[in-house]
Amino acid sequence: MQAAAPSYAKWGRLAMEETAKAYEGASIVDYKYEGRSESGQGFAEEKFRLWLKHDGREFGVRVTITVEVATDRSRGVRLDEIRS
Repeated sequence: MQAAAPSYAKWGRLAMEETAKAYEGASIVDYKYEGRSESGQGFAEEKFRLWLKHDGREFGVRVTITVEVATDRSRGVRLDEIRS
């Protein structure tokens, strides 16, 4: 019996795709779902933290996907490097 995919799985794929486009040549070495928050007016935000390795450097990227709740469609993706 196969386990059902988590509700955030499609957003996780989008987060990885957008990060791979923005950081071409980088390897995604870790991935963490940080949760969903309702942002009001029919929108929610899905947040992910990805850890990348590129040219000998490792760094984090937080991906925030704005989702229209009624249609379950992406309305925007924001990537922010995490400074430690």
